[in-house]
Amino acid sequence: MGAANGDAGIGLAATIGALQTGFADRPGPYRLRLLRMLGVAVAAGTTSALAVAASRHGVLSVLLLVVLAFGAGLLLSAGPAATQFGVAATAAALILGHTPEPSSAAVHVGLLVVLGGAVQTLLAVAAWPLRRHRPERVALAALYRELANAARAQRGTVAGPPAGDALGDARDTLYGLGHDHGPSVEAYRVLLDEAERIRRELIVVTSFAERLAEQRNPILAGLVRGSLTAAASVLDDVAAALDAGRAVDEDVSARARRTVGHTVDRLEDSVDAPAAFTRRATASRLRALSGQLRAVVQSSRTGASEGRRGERHESPTGRLLHDPVALVRANLAPDSAVLRHAARLAVVVGASDTMVRAAGLDRGYWVALTLLVVLRPDFGTTLQRSAMRTAGTVLGLIVATELVHWLPGGDWWHVALVAVFAFGMRLSGPANVAPTAVSLSALVVVLLQIQGVPARDTVVDRAVATLAGGALAVLATLAFPAWERRFVVERLVALLRAYGDYLAAVVDPDTDRRRLLAVRAACRLARTNAQASVDRAAAEPVRGQPQVELGRTVLAHSHRFVHAALTLDAVRVPLRDAGGLARITPFATRAGEVLGALAEAVASQRPPPRSAALRPEQEALFALLDEHPETVGGPGVATAVAEATDRITDSLDSLVAELRRQREPAPLALASGDDQPRPR
Repeated sequence: MGAANGDAGIGLAATIGALQTGFADRPGPYRLRLLRMLGVAVAAGTTSALAVAASRHGVLSVLLLVVLAFGAGLLLSAGPAATQFGVAATAAALILGHTPEPSSAAVHVGLLVVLGGAVQTLLAVAAWPLRRHRPERVALAALYRELANAARAQRGTVAGPPAGDALGDARDTLYGLGHDHGPSVEAYRVLLDEAERIRRELIVVTSFAERLAEQRNPILAGLVRGSLTAAASVLDDVAAALDAGRAVDEDVSARARRTVGHTVDRLEDSVDAPAAFTRRATASRLRALSGQLRAVVQSSRTGASEGRRGERHESPTGRLLHDPVALVRANLAPDSAVLRHAARLAVVVGASDTMVRAAGLDRGYWVALTLLVVLRPDFGTTLQRSAMRTAGTVLGLIVATELVHWLPGGDWWHVALVAVFAFGMRLSGPANVAPTAVSLSALVVVLLQIQGVPARDTVVDRAVATLAGGALAVLATLAFPAWERRFVVERLVALLRAYGDYLAAVVDPDTDRRRLLAVRAACRLARTNAQASVDRAAAEPVRGQPQVELGRTVLAHSHRFVHAALTLDAVRVPLRDAGGLARITPFATRAGEVLGALAEAVASQRPPPRSAALRPEQEALFALLDEHPETVGGPGVATAVAEATDRITDSLDSLVAELRRQREPAPLALASGDDQPRPR
């Protein structure tokens, strides 16, 4: 727009708005993307206007940045979208606040920033009328592709339940803020529900295949694994159909159902008495899996219409799965790592901006901007982002400088380079720090060239500023550490308690679908948080090996527990209909008590009591199931329950024994020396 008016420089404010708004674009329904991007554009425009109004008053400018940086740090608790909201608002103010302008220009600059963001938003959602439900289909396709990989890999109980993150992403897309409505979306929600059921069946059938192999039935185990591979072909085709907006190939699903049917016949015809329970349970779950695959094929026909059958607008019935305001409010506690991060970010951004203003450095805001982007609550992530940001920036500076030097001059050539580098930045995505930094730094070189700053003068200043910002971010995490090892125990306790709540909900006959969805989501979140916490603690340069070993122990044994609990979840409906939930409630209650004792032992850093044993209750339940299988819905269900409770018992008893082994020689203590860096 600026080049068309004969002065490309007047488009810089709009370019900044478009740039920050582009970073806010993330996968999701078009309505959500529209609201999110326009919100970021308005926020960036507002803070830009405030920054320009205060640009001739150094103290006011720094105070504004301190407040904005604190808010940006606090928004980290509400997820990536909220984090980008805070970063965009702060970054726009940081850049434009270093260009002294009269206060009368504040509104004009703010409107240009909003205009640039609005144009970026329109380009991002331009395909909405033509491909209305593309985001929903993409999220479901990713989920079904992960399920296909899980059915093919058959990793069993050595790993956690598969596709947890993809399942959460798909549910957020279909039920979260800005979700769409109509027949196609209802079909997508059916596909989501079926995917969750298929996920449980895959876990259960894989564990039964392992058990058949352990019982020296390699042929039957191989047939079961072959059926899972056949199911994977259907799931792959479902993913491809969702990507393309077409119906599933009926031939693929028919072949898979024939394979599963043959395996079921072989399982039922076998005369191997020792494995009779396992065979019956496996046949029952394979029949359920076959029915679910058939339901997926049928539901995909409506979803493939992509809204062309006349969408009916209905009032939304879902609720937000995560309340950002509640998350931010919860992190206002003094012991919150996010609150400490917000305070640290505000201090270092404000201090660095004060120093560059006092030194009179041109474009010294790059130091604070780097701090804003790379600083995170934990050391490992901060170090990684700092290194990638620095390397990407240096490479981008070199590439852009050479291009500006060799290409002909003129605003239109510069505009073309802006388009190329902006495309590269959007293509890389916000999660890929190094590639994004390459395109972003190159884009900045071209924008400054438009403003009259020679490209070669930019290289050294920008490289040094980025290096300084990255180094300051790492030093800030070392000077004011929030070592992840301090939070490992807390997250492990949350995981064990979430699993206890899940088991209690599964065996409670009054549990409705909403409660089940809530406890399942809580388990996935708790496991993700615990795994990430252990991984970050292992990467820290402090002595946190006891916490890491504890975390890996709990995660390894809880893998087996949750696989077994998912088996109970998979047979919950026939159990409930037969009145069998009451039969397993005493065992589940005792298992919940053991989980509570384990959580207390982890939290108090003491060994769990020896009385936390579950085997006697499981043996009593097994005897009941063996003698009266009809009380829980028949032999197939009885076998599944017996197998699941046996694995629950084994996993929890093993975890009790392992924690006693770790804790009895020397209780886990947070010694003062643990905070010291490890010798290299």
